[in-house]
This record gives sequence, C-alpha cells and structure tokens, in this order.
Amino acid sequence: MSFVFFLQCFASLGQTSLFDEETILEFEVIGNLKSLFNDVNPNKAKYHKIFLFYIDGDSSITVNAKAKTRGLFRRSKQNCRIPPLALKVNEFENSIFPENIKIKLVNPCFIKNRYVQYVIKEYYAYRIYNILTEYSLRVRLCRIIYIDRGGNHSNFETYGILIEPVKLFAKRTRTKEIETQGIIQNATYRPVLDRMTMFQYLIGNTDWSVPKLHNIKLFYSDSLASLIPVPYDFDFCGFVNPPYTKPPEIIPIKHVTDRYYRGNCRERFELDLTINFFLEKEDQIFKMLKNDTLLTERNKKSMIDYISMFYETLKDEKLLTKEIVKNCRDE
Repeated sequence: MSFVFFLQCFASLGQTSLFDEETILEFEVIGNLKSLFNDVNPNKAKYHKIFLFYIDGDSSITVNAKAKTRGLFRRSKQNCRIPPLALKVNEFENSIFPENIKIKLVNPCFIKNRYVQYVIKEYYAYRIYNILTEYSLRVRLCRIIYIDRGGNHSNFETYGILIEPVKLFAKRTRTKEIETQGIIQNATYRPVLDRMTMFQYLIGNTDWSVPKLHNIKLFYSDSLASLIPVPYDFDFCGFVNPPYTKPPEIIPIKHVTDRYYRGNCRERFELDLTINFFLEKEDQIFKMLKNDTLLTERNKKSMIDYISMFYETLKDEKLLTKEIVKNCRDE
C-alpha cells in the first residue's frame, strides 16, 4: 500500500472516544523500532520516544508519545519477533488518544499473514464478550504502519488491537480496580461471573484465574455492592488457536481446542438463566463473525464452526450434562 493511498483511504476519526467506534483505526508508529522491540527485559524495559501519525478529516495529526514492550509470553524474543506494546500519549490536544494513560497494543508475533489472522481472531473474542456484557474491555482493531527512524529496522504494515485502559473502563462502568489476590471466584457478582465463565468455555479458554488475577482484573461496583471479574488476553484459547498454545497442566485436556468448563456449580434455574442469555445472543454473535472481511475463508469457517459446537452443547441435554454440569466447580 502506498503512503498516498493510505492517507486517501483513511476515514475521518472525528472527536469521538477511541473505543466508541468499531471502524478500523489506521495510524503510523514512527520511531527507533530496533531499540524499542529489543528492549524486552521485564524488569528493565523503558519507554521509548515515538510519534503517532493519523488523518482526522482534512487534518494530519502527529502526536508525541512513548512506547515500551509489555506482556509475558509474547514479550520474549524466543516466542515473538514483534512484542506487545504499552503506549502513552504525552499531549491531548487534537488527539483521539487519551492523555498520559497506558494503552495496551496487541501486535502479531511475526510479520506473516498467519499471525495477523490470530490477532484478528483474538479481536473477535473481545468483541463477543462486549456483546455479552458492558463489564468487558472494549477494543479497537487497528491497521498500523511501523516506520523506523534510526534503528535500521524494516518498515512494515500489520493489524493490531488497542485495548481499553483500566482507568477508562473504571470511569465508564463506575467501578474501582481491586488488585488483591486470593479472592475466590464465587465471591464475585454471580450473574457476571456466570457469563464470564461460560464465555471462557465458549472460546475454549482455560488460561485464567480469579484468585491469582491471571488474565483477570477485578473491579468493585458500588451500585452492585460486589466484585466484577473482567477477563482479558485470549490468545491461548481454542477459538484463536495459535501454534504456541498448550493447556495449563492442571486442566485435563490435551489441546486448547478441547473445551473444559471452569464455572461454579449452580442450581439448574440459575444455569438455565445463563444458557438462555447466551442463546438470545447467538444470532448477534454469528452475524458479527459472518460479516468479517479480514480472515481467510478457512479461518472464518473454523471460527464459526467452533462457536457452533458451543451452541450445540447448550442445546443438547446430554452434552450439557457431560461437558458443563459434571465439570462445574464446587468452591
């Protein structure tokens, strides 16, 4: 894609919040890419100066910002050539990016379409949960051009995911983050917990823990007088299924595409409330997935087939009993 075409095809961003829109956000990241991407030591990584460039209507906007590597598995150079980033914007005026708030950016591990496809599928995992509850982190799919300045790194274009910062989520939902470990999952708000655990089963994700705050954040809601579990980081799930995944050793499955229910045991009427809620959202979820234009036909079909298997389980009493009722947690 030429730079001129990139500018011409860019839709107006307006003054709406970064996460209010569902359109693909296009921008450039300009800086010393080699220095940034190589700074992966979790204890020593620092912010590097960058510029973010995008088009808003008839205006070209350049924003002073900084970025550093983040994450665990995907941060390691042994696992990923392009690490996830944390962005911070230094100036707010005329920018759609929030000022001085860390924004997580998910990159594909490698500059190959195969890995870009995994990022797009992870984006849809977030979007499915957005359909299920407002207590979910909003996301924005991005098309990004990385331009090196002084680092002798190749320029490249890819897709990524911007994730709603905790501060913005807390403000939107009128909650407060709780960073205390050791809280059992059944001590959180049951309706949201039950949707969350069923969602994790839907996408085939067992890589999470409420007590350990592993891929889970907790928020306290005054209006609900309860704790809200909010999941994130879905690349290790069967729905995405990248080649580097494997189930946690404590989970009795052989592959991440094998689902395993980790929700709490409920009276049948409570379980039915959750099941019926998911059945009500079935058409909306499939409509979103079927309208995708970025995945290959093979990946799109496998993604839809995987969700279809989940709904077959909900609608079949024998499968429901075997896969969910008998595997529920008594804690």
